Amino acid sequence: MGACNHTPKEGAYHLRGVVTNEKLEGRTIYLRDAIGGVVRYDSTTVSEGRFVFNGKVTAPQVRELFIQETDSDRFPVTLPVVLEPGEINAKIGDIVLVEGTGLNEEMMQTLMALDEFRGRDFTGKEINEIKEAFGGFVLEQIVKHAGSPVGNYLYEAYQNKLSENQQTEARKTLGIG
Repeated sequence: MGACNHTPKEGAYHLRGVVTNEKLEGRTIYLRDAIGGVVRYDSTTVSEGRFVFNGKVTAPQVRELFIQETDSDRFPVTLPVVLEPGEINAKIGDIVLVEGTGLNEEMMQTLMALDEFRGRDFTGKEINEIKEAFGGFVLEQIVKHAGSPVGNYLYEAYQNKLSENQQTEARKTLGIG
């Protein structure tokens, strides 16, 4: 009897997920484009609170896990995930997280930092001050993660929150346009 060895083949990822929300049992979970969500790359069904995606990548790619309680659910659960070679673990429920590979750890740290920023007390601040502070925070995160797909994802996902000057700086930092 051989040992269960999940050492990934070259370029292979193994994404395993646990879903703790019972309303999602039997629902389809999609692996889709992280920006816009138009392109669906893969799908599977949640069975016994679990789901699995396997595939190969030639370079790390940011995708999004997407699942709805009902077909008309206006507030689906979404989770950015970096597809890269290795064992990737996701949890969807009261806590939503992804871990197991370096870039996914980086993504989670960044998402947690965004949540922490949103949780700040902005009492007495003008809306423009808050927007400016958020734009500055996002730019700081883009610069911090400029060498990885996480930085590019942040720019694509939040560029509309950046001022023109911040967008220019972010593009220069990322080496795009």
